[in-house]
Amino acid sequence: MLASSASAEEDQCYLHRELSPERLLRRLSLDLRGVVPDVAEYEAVEGVDEIPPEVIKAYLDSDEFRLQMRRYHESLLWTNPNVALGNVNFALTTARFPDTTLVYYVPGAGNSRLFRGGDGTHFCQNRPQSELGYDAASGLPNAEPAGVDGTGAFVAEGWVEVHPYWDANPNATIKVCAFDAQTTEKYTLPDGDPDAGTHSCDSVLAIKSKSCGCGPNLNYCMVSGTVQPAVLTSMREQLLRLVDDHTSGQEPYSRLITTKRSWVNGPLTHYATYLGQRQSLSLTQNVRQPADGVLPELPFTAADQWVQIERESPHSGILTLPAYLLRFQTNRARANRFRIAFEGQHFQPSGTKDTGCAKEGDDLTQRCVCRGCHVTLEPLAAHFGVFVESGTTALRDFEPAYPTASACAKGIAPRNAGWCDRYYSAVPDLVDPDIRTYKLKALQYDDAAHPLIGPNFDEGPEGIAQANIDSGLFHVIATRHMFEFLMKRAPNLDATSTDYEGKLIEEIAEEFRTHDNFKLLVERLLTLSIYRRMP
Repeated sequence: MLASSASAEEDQCYLHRELSPERLLRRLSLDLRGVVPDVAEYEAVEGVDEIPPEVIKAYLDSDEFRLQMRRYHESLLWTNPNVALGNVNFALTTARFPDTTLVYYVPGAGNSRLFRGGDGTHFCQNRPQSELGYDAASGLPNAEPAGVDGTGAFVAEGWVEVHPYWDANPNATIKVCAFDAQTTEKYTLPDGDPDAGTHSCDSVLAIKSKSCGCGPNLNYCMVSGTVQPAVLTSMREQLLRLVDDHTSGQEPYSRLITTKRSWVNGPLTHYATYLGQRQSLSLTQNVRQPADGVLPELPFTAADQWVQIERESPHSGILTLPAYLLRFQTNRARANRFRIAFEGQHFQPSGTKDTGCAKEGDDLTQRCVCRGCHVTLEPLAAHFGVFVESGTTALRDFEPAYPTASACAKGIAPRNAGWCDRYYSAVPDLVDPDIRTYKLKALQYDDAAHPLIGPNFDEGPEGIAQANIDSGLFHVIATRHMFEFLMKRAPNLDATSTDYEGKLIEEIAEEFRTHDNFKLLVERLLTLSIYRRMP
């Protein structure tokens, strides 16, 4: 009878079973380190009733945990920027002469026409520039007639040998067409020119001077296959270093989205100093601003040398790092990802017909169907409007509006209508549509019908981040995300169910809000019985 009873108990199907120490060790190791325990670790828990606390502490203090939390946050934020940082106007390409001599030149047709004439497809000849010399008055490379194409005659200069900034070997040189290799840093437009005065050669607008080339050590140009991967990799690492700082338990976790501190290395410093402002206005705009902080003096080749810097308003933690702003290139996308990652909310289209709305028009808060989401999204997006879309340029120091197109074009020197079109939108006057004010694009709908656009723009990402923290929502959503990561399922937030877990999440989130220590949050979740059982 007793034997029969014992057999029945063994055959019983339990809803949950507590994990054995060996199984729990495996689960802890996979979750916290991303690897299975080794034989020695299994042997260390053989015969024990529970995993010793020092084992869990060792896992949490391990470098594997740091890497695991990097992967966790990349999965949460989707930050993996992949944008073109160069173009034909400053990205060097190569040509090989019959004797195998390899020469570098800038293929952009505009500069080539300015330098050499013709249709803009020509480059230098295979001779050292020392044989041709330089013009005594202008300092420009001398060039010789080289032929005639469909647009007229063109000339060709020689090449010079230059040490490129991206090569760590100080003795390494490459051959560069002499016009493109010019080291001039400033140029002057004469009296009578609308933009008379001195301007910088490292700008996208340096298009009126034959004396502007790639600058000293080719600083103003890049080889895309070498420079771009280094910069993009550094942008990714820059964000992950902030993740390291705020998941180690040393820094408050909530400051991940508010800190002014950042990290830079050689590639990021060089890109911000010389290359960001070289990009065509129609492409990504990453022009360094005073708010970005004071950069250290680091060579491009110092990829492994990281230095902390302090940024200023409107910067706000990871939300204004290039890895985030370039991954989500519109203000709506930036706000939507913030809403998902830190507010735990997703947009759901309405299942009913939308009536009493505008069927056409650019204002999506009024358009049928669109307005269901955009009434909420547009004010949130305005927080990110203080950074240019498809770029990282902070706009806090930009004029918010210009009265005319001409005034807008003069907002930069040399004047440029394309610059105005890139950053500003023409807003017709309600009384006289022929009168157009040019507003920063994020402020296009800053009016009485949209009362939150202006204030949210002024607050910037700092405002939405701090409100998220002050409300307690930041810690609640972070607790939910980590619960889901560890339990491999979302918490049950159905208050009508018997296994409702919302109250538990709120209790743990309140503890988390008090200490703001990410490791303590993880450790707290690991103590839950639902983590230590199967399923």
